[in-house]
Amino acid sequence: MKLKSKVLNIFEITDSDKQKMFNLMTQVYNGENWDKFLSDMNQKNYALILYDENSDIAGFTTIQVFEFEGKIIVYSGDTVIEENSRGDIELMRAWWRFSYKIQQENPDKKVLWLLISKGWRTYKFFPMFLKEIYPTYKYETPSGIQDFIDRLSLFKFGKCYQNGLVIPKYPDMLKSGQNDIPDKRLEDKDVKFFLDKNPEFYKGNELVCLAELSVSNLTKAGLRLLHGVTSGDK
Repeated sequence: MKLKSKVLNIFEITDSDKQKMFNLMTQVYNGENWDKFLSDMNQKNYALILYDENSDIAGFTTIQVFEFEGKIIVYSGDTVIEENSRGDIELMRAWWRFSYKIQQENPDKKVLWLLISKGWRTYKFFPMFLKEIYPTYKYETPSGIQDFIDRLSLFKFGKCYQNGLVIPKYPDMLKSGQNDIPDKRLEDKDVKFFLDKNPEFYKGNELVCLAELSVSNLTKAGLRLLHGVTSGDK
């Protein structure tokens, strides 16, 4: 089933679609409630929404774009894809195109992706599509970059930020719990690193991740997603 996508401003999303998005969240996460869902959404600027062949919502990610210390931050919020659609790459294809548009609109500023990951699947997006990421098993995070991550995280998450993790007061947790990671993935170096850094992910704890969004920082897989958009830069 091939998915289609659309990026909407938050104010463009109808109440009925918000309800559908909330229902999708409750299929995957425990700890969701309507008021918290709306509060989180109202703090974002955009939502990238996936639609199936019947034009029903099959997934989404909310996005906040803001400036911090002279850099443009693209922050990924609530993200979910229905189980039957998880093999589809449309979410990432559309997300990279959106992020490239932000880069074009801010040619004189660094654009950074702030991602908080409560699951290994989300964390795997970083090494799959980006060359230089923080944190990673491949190298230590330089102290200057770690200091920036700490300042940004304290600005964004306040006291919920502790030692590289966001520990929410009212977390939403994967329904799959500790069993979310298949045995065959346990030897994956990125997954092992994620577990080392966020061992209690199943409680809703989220690992703070940061990477520069630029064509030069994309892997071959990332460039393929942008094929036709950045062909002149390849």
